[in-house]
Amino acid sequence: MNLATSLFLFYITYLVFTYFKIIVSKKNRESHKKTRTRLEELRNIAYKTQEEQKEFINLKYPRSPSFKWTFKNITNIILKLASMISIYVGIKYLWINYVMFEFELWNVFIIMIILPILINKILKKYNLQQDDILVFFR
Repeated sequence: MNLATSLFLFYITYLVFTYFKIIVSKKNRESHKKTRTRLEELRNIAYKTQEEQKEFINLKYPRSPSFKWTFKNITNIILKLASMISIYVGIKYLWINYVMFEFELWNVFIIMIILPILINKILKKYNLQQDDILVFFR
């Protein structure tokens, strides 16, 4: 398996985790919807006041709380990492045994641009879209 195919599989694993977290949890889904609607409202304002600019930046790039070295936090990180690695290994095993196709690096870059756009087209119907490269072309 070449580097491009491994990069593709890792990217697919990352997308599965990202969208799975949004779609499955009702609390995350509702907060995500509320944040996205407010971001859209702020994007439509041509000239923002300083407060609106600060609100936009805080919504777009929320501050994460400082990391505390507790047993629970370390356990959560290890569990997330272990689950991501196990899913990656499972996808890699299935890919090697059943698909047996290797990508070129330029194919993977094109897929990395197009795949989130397609996923967001579907999720936009439910107001669960993420920001993708199309934000820059508005």
